[in-house]
Amino acid sequence: MSRDRGEEKFFLRDEVVVRNQIGSAWVIIHGNVFDITSLFDAISSSPKKVYQLLLALAGKDLSAYFDAQRRPIYRISKDGARVPVFPPVKIRNNATGEYWWNDRSLLIGKITAQERKIRILNNVTFKQFDLMVCEEDTIAVIRQKFLRFNDNAMNYTWRSSIDLTDAAADLQLDRTLTENGIIYDRYPPAPLIWLFYQIPEGSDATETAPSAAPNNSQPSVQVAN
Repeated sequence: MSRDRGEEKFFLRDEVVVRNQIGSAWVIIHGNVFDITSLFDAISSSPKKVYQLLLALAGKDLSAYFDAQRRPIYRISKDGARVPVFPPVKIRNNATGEYWWNDRSLLIGKITAQERKIRILNNVTFKQFDLMVCEEDTIAVIRQKFLRFNDNAMNYTWRSSIDLTDAAADLQLDRTLTENGIIYDRYPPAPLIWLFYQIPEGSDATETAPSAAPNNSQPSVQVAN
């Protein structure tokens, strides 16, 4: 059964790790992913140490500095003052006035509950691609992510079987892998998904089906779209 997923996005941890520069900085707090890039927009080329510390930990999981309610953890200093364990929690987003860790405008999604490895096999070229996706990704989202490896991905029927007589093997785009009956198994081999090329409406059926994009490298991370 399909369901409305709204605009909620999910990410692999590897997608966050690479966002570790001043021009693109993400962090994780108890499964929530924050894009803190804008915090550095208005600072000088020599930011204050508190900003430097936050930037130094961009791309990382900062959950250890926050309690289960996602509030900063404090300690008592040698002077008897109550101070945050992680000083950058005092930084506010200039655009909203909120502390960055409590600013919903910086919250862009969540870490997936389970990373899924899948194999995608093109029935035209018989090239195989290994791809890491989120358990929560629908086939439509996975297809969108696969566009960077094959820009004709929208023109394929995505199936769980090569047997064309099995109508049930057609994957429903608005459902996840699990909802399509492709259950997570920690042991290899990863599930195989077949791509069957469809002639685009209005095209000449005698035209040759397109080949996969030249980039056949294994993705280490994926782009959240």
